[in-house]
Amino acid sequence: MMLQFPPNDAQDRPGLVEAGRKIERESFRIIEKEMGQHSFPHDQWRIVRRVIHTTGDFDYAQRMRFSPEAVSRGIEALRNRARIYADTRMIRAGLSPWRLAWRGNEVVCPAESPQSQELAERTGVTRTLAAFRNCASCLDGTVIAVGNAPTALLEVIRLIEEDGVRPGLVIGVPVGFVQAEESKSALLNVVKQPSITVLGTKGGSSVAVAIIHALLELAKAGEQELPS
Repeated sequence: MMLQFPPNDAQDRPGLVEAGRKIERESFRIIEKEMGQHSFPHDQWRIVRRVIHTTGDFDYAQRMRFSPEAVSRGIEALRNRARIYADTRMIRAGLSPWRLAWRGNEVVCPAESPQSQELAERTGVTRTLAAFRNCASCLDGTVIAVGNAPTALLEVIRLIEEDGVRPGLVIGVPVGFVQAEESKSALLNVVKQPSITVLGTKGGSSVAVAIIHALLELAKAGEQELPS
């Protein structure tokens, strides 16, 4: 017997959507209570809170770092329909289509292109590094999200410092034990580049997704106050 699955369209399942919202609101209430007082500005806290919600890990409140204007520049980029360049398909798969549809932001995974594979094989670098090198001319004003590949983040940093590439925001949260911590520390030292990162070995695609979701929600919440 073939299983029949219900539709995914939120408009077709308002009861389920509201039930999910209630669970999310209760989760945020618990996080607020457990966290207590903190020094994050309102918009930064919205991002940190969603990362804690996604990971179940309050340690992120101690590890997350925001460069000056990172949140405002990220919101501005998303509201201007900036593309989101992701190092892995996991980020693209994790992003909510209905959130992306608010402003029509497209998600691009440049490592999927045959040109990236060819460049990686020819130069002996990782495919994700080759991917960002290959699409460098397209990165100005975009949101770059790196959740898995430190080599990709290091290449983005090189493109900024040596080639003058100017992304709207870099979300650099690669997870792991080889170059992950070093790449995130290097991102923190990039002058005048809006960025969000996480100290240490923690991070991952789910963290990058949580940050983007929070930014999309902040962008939508401020639409009535900003020009279209």
